[in-house]
Amino acid sequence: MARTYNRRVKNRQFRAGDLVLRLCSASQPKEKCKLILKWERPYQVKKVIGPSTYELEDLDGKAVPRTWHASKLCRYYV
Repeated sequence: MARTYNRRVKNRQFRAGDLVLRLCSASQPKEKCKLILKWERPYQVKKVIGPSTYELEDLDGKAVPRTWHASKLCRYYV
């Protein structure tokens, strides 16, 4: 089972300065609606804390509270 699961896992790694989108259900878990957006606006990776843990900031430079796991982030392409 582990081998089958690990084949499908997408490893996401970001560097400081990369633009990412944040999963809405991670930041606002109480909102349930089919028509709600899945990803929130672009953020910039401020600091890499661990292999899959990141601190984010707005594009204006304002820090986003708490740290975020790579599974809740998606790369933003400009």
